[in-house]
Amino acid sequence: MPLMFKKILLGMLLLCAALVQASDVIKPGGPIDINLSADVDIPAPGVCASLATDQFDLVELRINGVLSQRKLKDCDPDPVMNKLVFHLPQSDTDNSALERESLMGSPWRELRHDYRRDLPFNVSFKNGGSTNILASGILRFQILKPGYVVFGFGFIAVVGYALFRLGRDSGLLRDSSASAVNERTFSLARVQMAWWFFIVLVSYIWLWIVAEGIPTVSPQALGLLGIGSATYLTAAGVDASKQNQFGESKGFFKDILSDSQGLTLHRFQMLVFNVLIGVLFLVYVIQHFSMPVFDGNILTLLGMSAGTYAGFKIPEQQSKDAPDDPKAAYGVET
Repeated sequence: MPLMFKKILLGMLLLCAALVQASDVIKPGGPIDINLSADVDIPAPGVCASLATDQFDLVELRINGVLSQRKLKDCDPDPVMNKLVFHLPQSDTDNSALERESLMGSPWRELRHDYRRDLPFNVSFKNGGSTNILASGILRFQILKPGYVVFGFGFIAVVGYALFRLGRDSGLLRDSSASAVNERTFSLARVQMAWWFFIVLVSYIWLWIVAEGIPTVSPQALGLLGIGSATYLTAAGVDASKQNQFGESKGFFKDILSDSQGLTLHRFQMLVFNVLIGVLFLVYVIQHFSMPVFDGNILTLLGMSAGTYAGFKIPEQQSKDAPDDPKAAYGVET
């Protein structure tokens, strides 16, 4: 019995050793942590020694079944550091945006996973009509970091609250006059400038949260800020040259949509276009994780609306006091 028991025990130990060895072979490595701004290092034992530099272009990285825009830039043949290094050029803004959108998915869907996504990958070598898999496994992408989210949205909330309170209780968004601050009329040009400032700020902070780096500002975002600033500068210059004396405020929307003659179409048009394009701008940034590249005609449209507004300010009367009759205040004949 002792001999038989020893044989059975030895057999079980050999079987366990075989199973452990087999599991080591078929079990994939642990997830590889990656982020948008850094290179992706993928272990590939035995690959770099046989891969020439002029063959780097034949190596492809697919993440979640989608061909990545990252290119192989280095292959370290050291036995300890044996790895493939994939790099996404930061100057390639189109590919960077596509890569970011592919990795991010929907941040809110991953809330239950601590804002992490585990994505399968494989590295293949294409030579002629044949394709060889060099490495495969799981990439773990941290979509959002709680610390970044708290700080970023906290900063947005503070700036938004300050803009609202100062705009309501100070002359930040009101016309300049000798009246008491809370009696001054609201300025459409100042409101437009503040609107685009806040839109671009929110977009920039959001991109900082998701990218964990300093985002780039698109030329269109600069153009929108420039239109807001130029409109305010022009309107202020017209008011100063005419020495306009503004009447008492009749409420936010009445002030920005009316002049001394009542409601005006050019002000309404300017407000609608700015709100519409601003909302679309924010939605695009949230969904695609990059600032939109608008068609040049969009900026032209806003520029024309702002120019029309500034042009109609020239013949405006010196006072924005509305008549006592509410219908007359909105230009309705009685």
